[in-house]
Amino acid sequence: ARGIHMRRCDGGAWRCGWCESKYEAKSGKGPGPEGPGTLCSACSARFRSGATGPPQVDAAGKYLCDCGRTFETIGALGVHKRHCDGGRWRCGWCECDAAAAQGKGPGPDGPRTLCAVCASRFRAGHREALRRDADGKWLCGCGRAFDSTG
Repeated sequence: ARGIHMRRCDGGAWRCGWCESKYEAKSGKGPGPEGPGTLCSACSARFRSGATGPPQVDAAGKYLCDCGRTFETIGALGVHKRHCDGGRWRCGWCECDAAAAQGKGPGPDGPRTLCAVCASRFRAGHREALRRDADGKWLCGCGRAFDSTG
């Protein structure tokens, strides 16, 4: 075990070129813009995906996503970014955003185009969104108005 350690040991001097973390705090080193072994594995993955610099960090030291959410670790930011659309997604029928939707489902325009509620209605055979009145309440075919679709 000591022999393996000695091959990689730099006396604790190595730091990631982007996030400044120590080798012991990360799961390994990877290539970056300055050459092999210059970034931690998380920053290297971002570099290979097209990032040109370190992730944004707020005043509290948390990592920021383009959608506005914050994360304790760069790994958590990476997991989130795989599915994040930057707050641009809207349901094709009711126009709710991804934060208000309980999930995404298939619709007439393809997969993940409707929120879970509208996708449920689409799978049940409905071919249009629920109507709303002037107050923003959901209307039934009988004319009654409701605050929610549930």
